[in-house]
Order: sequence, then structure tokens, then C-alpha cells
Amino acid sequence: MPSADLPPPMNHVLVDFENVHKIDLSIIGMKSVSFTLLLGAQQKRLDAELVETLMEHATSVQLVRLTSSGRNALDFALAYYLGRAVTSDPTGYFHIVSKDVGFDPLIDHLKTRRLRVRRHDDFSTLSFSASAPPPPKPSVPSATNDSLTRALTHLRRNTKNRPKRNRTLETHLLAHFGKSATTEEITALIARLQQAGHIRIDEKGAVTYQL
Repeated sequence: MPSADLPPPMNHVLVDFENVHKIDLSIIGMKSVSFTLLLGAQQKRLDAELVETLMEHATSVQLVRLTSSGRNALDFALAYYLGRAVTSDPTGYFHIVSKDVGFDPLIDHLKTRRLRVRRHDDFSTLSFSASAPPPPKPSVPSATNDSLTRALTHLRRNTKNRPKRNRTLETHLLAHFGKSATTEEITALIARLQQAGHIRIDEKGAVTYQL
């Protein structure tokens, strides 16, 4: 089991600025966040507030502007920088912010390599972003590392039988833990899975997994 003293995994955010122009400035400079902004060759102007924020947190920011344009040029550049990040930090989380679904086959391939990669249409689905809806607060203290590890191991092994709704996930985990966990503890465990980015629960209670 990982030590509680270990730092949290790094979140690598790569932004396709040709495709997504509204940047959540709050995530730039956040602890455990690496931010890469990719600009097309024809994008010659940036908002002053964005530039100031990038300069203020230069150690955790990478600004890439292509010098020539072409079909899918920025997509190929983003894939290159994603590959560099994956090579240097294979245990991290990788977030492509782009509405371009052309990245999805690459993401699906990387997931088969057990890499944690996801595409976001905008910043609202980044769990650590200020524009994201806040996760529900657990009614009891956070779940222990032991229970989190046990839940992740169980869910990763049961790829075909993962619950698709929040309520059935709670029942599923209660059955798995048996008498060793209460309903309140399972609720806290699900909240921690959300906060860590392992699952996402939408407003209708549907669960998606990022394990």
C-alpha cells in the first residue's frame, strides 16, 4: 500500500487553445498540476490576465506556439507533449482539454496501457478546477488508505460488473466490505474516489470510471 506521506499524483493538463479559448486560470500554479498551453501558428494574441498568470507560475507552465500551420498540426504537437509527459511520469493523471474527438482513439489506446488519460470539452469536468461542481461532502472523516486501495482493486478487477449508478455503487461496495464498513463509511469512500478523480457522478447519479 502506498505511504500516506507520498505526494499526490501529478495532474498534467494539456490545452488545445485552437479549440478551447476559455481558460480556468485558477488551476494554473495549483499544487500537483502541470499546465501546457498549445497555440496555433496564427494565434498571436493572448489575454493580459492569462499572460500574467502564466508568468507568475512559470515553473509549472509550458507555453508552446507552433511556428507553422497545417492540417492537424496542433493535434500532433499535443500528442508529442503528452507522450513526453507520460514517459516522464507514467503514474500521473493526464487531461487533454479540447473539443476535438479526434484525440479519443489515442486516449483509448493509452488506457489499454493502464495510463490515466482523459479528454475534457472544457475545464468544468476537471475535478480540481474551480469551475467544476464541488464533490459531495462526506458525513464522516475521509476513508482510510486501506479501504480506498481495496475498493480500487475490486473495481479494477470487475470491469464488466461495475455499477452504473451512485446508489447501486454504494450497495455494491457495502456488500464487498461486509460488516467491516458502515453505510456512512461507504459514502465517505465514494466521495474520496470522486475527489481523487477515480470516478465521476453526474447530477442524475450516473457513474463513470477513470481507474
